[in-house]
Amino acid sequence: MATNIAPILFDSVSHVTAVPTVALGTVRVEADGERYIYVHNAGIAATGVGVGMSRPASASAGIYSASVSSVSGDWCVGFVKHVTIPAAEYGWALVRGKVTVAIASSASSQSAGPKMLGAAGLIATGSVDGFKVGELTTAIVSGNAASLYVNLPV
Repeated sequence: MATNIAPILFDSVSHVTAVPTVALGTVRVEADGERYIYVHNAGIAATGVGVGMSRPASASAGIYSASVSSVSGDWCVGFVKHVTIPAAEYGWALVRGKVTVAIASSASSQSAGPKMLGAAGLIATGSVDGFKVGELTTAIVSGNAASLYVNLPV
C-alpha cells in the first residue's frame, strides 16, 4: 500500500546553505499553493531575486544544477523568489506561483501573456514552444520589473 506522506521540511523556502538540507529535486508545496524545487546554484555568481535559473552546460549536481540563463530560450529550472542564492549553494526555486521578475531594460515595454526565459535570467519577449515559463499578468509599459505567474513542469 502506497502512502502520500511528504517529507518533513525544517527550513523555509528562503533558506540557502552551502550544504544541502534535503535531496536535490525535492518538490514542496506551500499552503498558498506555490510549488518550489530544491536546486544547486552551479553558476559562478549569485542568482538574485526575480531571476530565472536554467540548466548549465556543465551541471555538477545533475539535472537540479542551475545557474543564470545565458541565452534566450534556455530551459528554465525555476525562479528565485525570496532570497539570493549564492554561487555553489543550495536553495528553493519557484516553479508554480506568482513572482516579481526582472525584465531587461531594453525590453521595458511588453504585453501581457506567455513569456520565455531570456539571457541573464531575465524575461524575454515572446515564447518558444516548449520554453514558455509563464505569463505576465499585465502589460508592462515602463520599468524593469513585472508580475509573472510561473507555471513550469515539475
